[in-house]
Amino acid sequence: MTSHALVRNSNLLAAPLAGPTIALRIRPAYLDDVPAILALHRTAFADTFGGAFGHAQMDRGVQALATTWQRQGDAAMRGMLVAEHEGHLIGTTTMRTCEMGNYDAAIAEAVFQEVLGSWGAMRSMFALSLLDHQIDHHEGFLTDVAVVEGYRRSGVARSLLIRAEEEARARHKRFLGLYVSARNTSAINLYHQLGFVHATTRHSFFAWLFFGQGTWYYMRKSLL
Repeated sequence: MTSHALVRNSNLLAAPLAGPTIALRIRPAYLDDVPAILALHRTAFADTFGGAFGHAQMDRGVQALATTWQRQGDAAMRGMLVAEHEGHLIGTTTMRTCEMGNYDAAIAEAVFQEVLGSWGAMRSMFALSLLDHQIDHHEGFLTDVAVVEGYRRSGVARSLLIRAEEEARARHKRFLGLYVSARNTSAINLYHQLGFVHATTRHSFFAWLFFGQGTWYYMRKSLL
C-alpha cells in the first residue's frame, strides 16, 4: 500500500516530555471534520498545497480534496486522528497500515479533473505522487502531523503521536515510520524525544522543484 509521505509534518515546536498542558480529546476523524481538517492542513502544509495546486489555486485545491474525501466516504478517514480542545479541532495525525488498503485513485482523478481541469489535475496528481510511500507490512506509517499555531508547544502533537503509537501496537506493528524535511529541525527534535531515529535519507529533485524541499529523513521507531 502507498500513502502520501513527504511535506506532511508541519513546523512542530517540541514541548517538554510531560503530558499536554491543556485538556485534550483524541479521537478518530469523521467526514464531518473534513472542513476543519483541510483548513488546518492548508495553513500547516502551505508549501505542499502551493506546490501541488499552485499558490493562486489553493482554494480550488482544497475544494478538490474536500470533494474527493466526501466521495470516498469513510475510507478517506481511515487511520486519521484529531485532537479537540473545548470542542474545537486543533490537531491531526494519520497512522496508516497496509491492511487499510489504498485510497480510490479513480475518484480522486475524476474530482480533480472536474475542479481543476485536465492540466491542473495532471499537475497536482503528479506532484502529490512524489509524496507516496510504500507501507511495509510491519509498519504503522505516520503523516499529516499538524497543530493549530496557537496550540503548539502544548503537548498536542505529542499526544496525537502517542495515541497513534497505541493504535499501531494494537495492530501488532513492529515499527512506526515517517518522513520529515531535513530542514524541519523542530519536528525532528520532537521525533527524537519520542524515540524515533534517522533510518535513511531521500533526495528528490522534483520534490524540490514543486515544494522547495528536496531532502527528507525517513525516521523509525521500534515497537518491539
